[in-house]
Amino acid sequence: MNCNSDLQYSCSEHVRTISTLPLLFGRKKIELQSVETQAVTTKSKPSKPAGFPVAKYDIAEDKLRFFNKTGLSKKRWIVTKEFPIYELTKMEHRGNWLSLSWNDQIYSFILNPAGESFAKLVQQITELQEAHQKYLQKTQQAALHKSELLTIMNTSLLITDGSFDILMDLHKKRVNWPQIEQHVQTLGNTYHFKPQTLLPLTVDFSQVAIAVQNQTAQKTAQETFNILKIIWTYFNELQSPTDLTDISPNVGQVRNVVLAYFTLNDLWFANILGEADTQNEFDAFRHQLTDLTTQTQFGANTDEFFSMMENTSASWDICDARILFRERLKQL
Repeated sequence: MNCNSDLQYSCSEHVRTISTLPLLFGRKKIELQSVETQAVTTKSKPSKPAGFPVAKYDIAEDKLRFFNKTGLSKKRWIVTKEFPIYELTKMEHRGNWLSLSWNDQIYSFILNPAGESFAKLVQQITELQEAHQKYLQKTQQAALHKSELLTIMNTSLLITDGSFDILMDLHKKRVNWPQIEQHVQTLGNTYHFKPQTLLPLTVDFSQVAIAVQNQTAQKTAQETFNILKIIWTYFNELQSPTDLTDISPNVGQVRNVVLAYFTLNDLWFANILGEADTQNEFDAFRHQLTDLTTQTQFGANTDEFFSMMENTSASWDICDARILFRERLKQL
C-alpha cells in the first residue's frame, strides 16, 4: 500500500469516527432525559397515607367513636378510640383517610374497606361544632344580658328610694336639709350605665345636689322629679334583643318590677300629701303585681301592700313596704 492510499484510508476512518460523535452524544442526552423523567415521576408520586385502621365510626353523647371487630369465633364490636367532638381541631380527610387533632396531638385513621370515605363524618362534626359554638355564644350573651338587667334593676330601685325620700322629706312640716343632703350623698354624683345588651343610661344628680345646697325646696323637688322621669322613661322604652327574649327574668319582667316599685313609692307619697284620688295608681299597682305573680315567682300579695298603705300609722312606714317588696324579689 502506497502513501496516498494509506492517507485516504486514515482520513476516511477519521471522518467516519467524527460523524458518529453527534449520534453518540444525542443518545446519551436522551438516556439522561429518560433518567431525569423517571426521577421526577418517582418523586411526584404521592405516598400512601398511613393511619390506625378502623372498621366503622359513630357519634354518640357528643363523642366520636371508632370501632373494630375482635374475637375469633364470635366477632363483637369494640371501641378502639373516642374523642369529645367539641374539642377536635384541624380535621383533614382524603377518601378513607382522616387526620384530626385533640389535646395538641395528631391522630390518623384508615377506614376499611378502602372504598369507604370520611367525608360525611367531617361534614357532620363541622356542623355540630358550629351549632355548639352558636349555643355557647347565646348562653354567654344570655348570662350577660341577665346580669345587666339585674344590675340596672337594683340600681334603679336605689335611685327610686333616694329620690322619693327627698320628695317625702321636702313635704314634712319642717324640712330637714341635713337629712336630705344624706339622701343626695347616697345617690352620688353621676351614674353611668354602659351595658352591651341594653340601652345605656346616664343619671346626673348634680343639679339636685346644687338645689339642696341652696336649700331651695321648689328647685330640689323639680330636679328630683326629673330624675324619676328619666328612670320611668328608660324602662318604658327598654327592649330586649330578639334572640334573648326567652331568658328569665327578661326585660318585660324587670320593667314590671321597677315600675311597680315606682308606683308603690308614688302611692305612699300621695298618701303623705293627702291626695284622695289615687284609684288609677292603685289599679296600675295591682295590675303590675298581678303580671309579676303570673310571669315569675315573685309571689306578691297585693292585699299586704294595700293594708300597709291604708294604715299609715306610726308602726308602718315606706321602709316596711320596700322591705316587703324586696323580699319578694329574691324569688325571681
